[in-house]
Amino acid sequence: MTEVVGNIRSSVNTEIILDTACQELCKLLKLERAAIYRFNEDWSGEFVSQFGMVEAQWDRINPFGKNLVWEDTHLQETKGGRYRNNESFVVNDIYQAGHSRCHIDILEQFKIRAYTLAPIFIGPKLWGLIAAYQHSGPRQWANYEVEFLGQVGAQLGVAIQQAENLAQSKQQASALQDSLARQRALTEVVGKIRSSLNIDLILKTTCQEVCKLLRVERVGVYRFNQDWSGEFVSNFGMVEAHWDSINPFGKNLVWEDTHLQETKGGRYRNNENFAVEDIYQAGHSRCHLDILEQFKIRAYALTPIFVGRNLWGLLAAYQHSAPRQWDSVEVEFLGQVASQLGVALQSSQMVTQIQTRADELQQSAEQRRILFDLVVKIRESLDLETILKTTVQEVRRSLNTDRVGIFRFDPNVGFCSGEFIAEDVLPKFDSALAVKVQDYCFGDQYAPQYRQGQVQVISDVNSVGSKVPHLDIIERFQVKAQIIVPLMEGDELWGLLCIHQCTHTRHWEEAELEFVTQVAAQLSVALRQANLFQQSSLLGQTREEANQLAQALNELRTAQMQIIHAEKMASLGQLVAGVAHEINNPINFIHGNLEHAHQYTQELLRYVQLYWHHYPDAAPEIQEFFKKAEIAYLVEDLPQLFQSMQVGTERIREIVTSLRNFSRLDEADFKPANIHEGIDSTLMILQNRLKSSADSLTIHVSKDYGTLPLIECYPGQLNQVFMNLLSNAIDALEERTTKESSEALAKNPCKIRISTSLLNKDWIVIRIADNGLGIDEKVLSRLFDPFFTTKVVGKGTGLGLSISYQIVTEKHNGKIYCQSELGKGTDFVIELPIRQVTNKKQ
Repeated sequence: MTEVVGNIRSSVNTEIILDTACQELCKLLKLERAAIYRFNEDWSGEFVSQFGMVEAQWDRINPFGKNLVWEDTHLQETKGGRYRNNESFVVNDIYQAGHSRCHIDILEQFKIRAYTLAPIFIGPKLWGLIAAYQHSGPRQWANYEVEFLGQVGAQLGVAIQQAENLAQSKQQASALQDSLARQRALTEVVGKIRSSLNIDLILKTTCQEVCKLLRVERVGVYRFNQDWSGEFVSNFGMVEAHWDSINPFGKNLVWEDTHLQETKGGRYRNNENFAVEDIYQAGHSRCHLDILEQFKIRAYALTPIFVGRNLWGLLAAYQHSAPRQWDSVEVEFLGQVASQLGVALQSSQMVTQIQTRADELQQSAEQRRILFDLVVKIRESLDLETILKTTVQEVRRSLNTDRVGIFRFDPNVGFCSGEFIAEDVLPKFDSALAVKVQDYCFGDQYAPQYRQGQVQVISDVNSVGSKVPHLDIIERFQVKAQIIVPLMEGDELWGLLCIHQCTHTRHWEEAELEFVTQVAAQLSVALRQANLFQQSSLLGQTREEANQLAQALNELRTAQMQIIHAEKMASLGQLVAGVAHEINNPINFIHGNLEHAHQYTQELLRYVQLYWHHYPDAAPEIQEFFKKAEIAYLVEDLPQLFQSMQVGTERIREIVTSLRNFSRLDEADFKPANIHEGIDSTLMILQNRLKSSADSLTIHVSKDYGTLPLIECYPGQLNQVFMNLLSNAIDALEERTTKESSEALAKNPCKIRISTSLLNKDWIVIRIADNGLGIDEKVLSRLFDPFFTTKVVGKGTGLGLSISYQIVTEKHNGKIYCQSELGKGTDFVIELPIRQVTNKKQ
């Protein structure tokens, strides 16, 4: 049994399993024939496998064979009979089993004399029967043979179920793989469709990709019109050449279909697909067949294309050469492509609409810009010639016309003559500038209308005939269409704004007319303004002279204050330098002799100690003086006294050096200088303001110096800049201490941060920042203006930052600017070149 089961289970092919089972049974039970009978859904059945080891004569008469139908009404009526209960049936001799005559006739037909049957179950369902047949004579079936046959039937059911499960799994895997392939193909098609916004290219790409993926002979896109008629707007075919030679498909091919017109899209309005495998088997009307035969169509599949909620058209797949069995997945794929095509078409239409709207908005914005520029020019300039010339150029470019001109009437001639005084025209057309125009009827017939603001609009000059003013000009300069707008100076007609189209007739848009009218209105304002200017030119000159005088006085006042401030700073520098020089000589004398004095006193003290050591019993008078003078304390304190004097003289020398560095009177020309020394000297001078006092807290100064080269500069002037910026920072921090609580100041102490660094190989940057109250953004723009100050009256002159700005920008070709935020502090930034490229003599 194990061997039989192993042979049966060695394959997953149902047919091989059944054939193997029959062969093994015949061999092991020495049967003349073994067969397998399978039930159908209606409990009829047929032999699906058999194997016989009988003489040739048995096979010559009604031989067994695969798919041999065996009619058994009893099994059909009882739906499997006893075998439903998993019972076997044994017949040793058909003539002794009590069979009916019709049953025996069937058995005799196949020469069956004895047989045994066992059911085959797949799960709970009766699948079929396994049969052992004896042809040559009766056979006494042993119990073990019947039991063995039943076991084989049970194992056969398991094997068949496993094979069917495996086949079903393979089928599902294949279906899944096919589905994934279709999804990949759909994704690829959608990607190619969405790669363009050009509708023709989208439709062409769709037809090509669907034709290739579905392997159809032709794919077309049919678009409905408003009346539900339609036409093919794109198609692609992979068909034999002779198919295209007869009534070929083509773009804009009209296909008359009255049914679709009458039903307004028919079934496709409900988003239904329609597939026909053979037009001659689909029940089409004769007229419908005639249309299909005209284009040699034998099979087709149609699916609707919706753009939004509207039925836009149909995506069609055609087979010309023969009928075609359309798979449901093919029709579904066609529908998915149609759906994505609808989205692509909608996107393309939306983009087109947006682009059109954008073009309109751009044109409108351009026209508004021209009007704005014209208004600005009118307000800023009184040069009428320039205004008119600019206007005609901008208007011609905006309207894309052939000629735009300004025509002016000659004064005091009753509007009978005039000439073009400004013009912009394409090079291929003659210029109308300075051409004298005369029309003696204009003053009576047309001038009153133009004076009331009437605009003449002509789309086609030939359609008007002779009823148009200045006809000779129109004919001479080949004008085909024109707009004429009056130009007024106050209440008087001054001239005309003329827009000419010379190459062709033109329909003028309402927006164009409005634009031209607005331009004419602004030009009228310019004319009025120019006239008023001429009348008040003398007053204007007087006012201009007064303005120039006021400006000169302001500049003189500024220069005077700057000179006074510069003289004060120069005098202060001289004073500081003089004081430093006078202090320097005596302090150097004192500092140089301190060392000798210290040495001498040490030797005297050593002498006293030696005397006291060798003569402890000195005279009473000496002992009394030793105690009274506290010689022991003097020996201990005198070295410390000399050390304090040494530190004091060093401090005085540092202050003198800082004063000399700060004044720099000997450096009035560009010289290489160490910026850090200048900053440190300035901090030394301001040291008393940085320390805590009764009115203010200690200001912490942090220095973050980068590695800088020597800078070509005026050292004394830069020190003045550092003094101004650091003094302002200290003032800002002192103001903060008066306005904030002690808790806030303890949490965020007053700080000044000074940093230097290389900006690049040619520039350095110096930053002086504080965490004071900050500066209002409205004040920042005026910070470096002369006489502008944010301090209280009497505390600031308003010249410190102005002079600092002048020193950095004008004297050193550098930059200085301020960054500040209220409540967070202020940061002054100075950028200086390392080398000055200007002539030093200058």
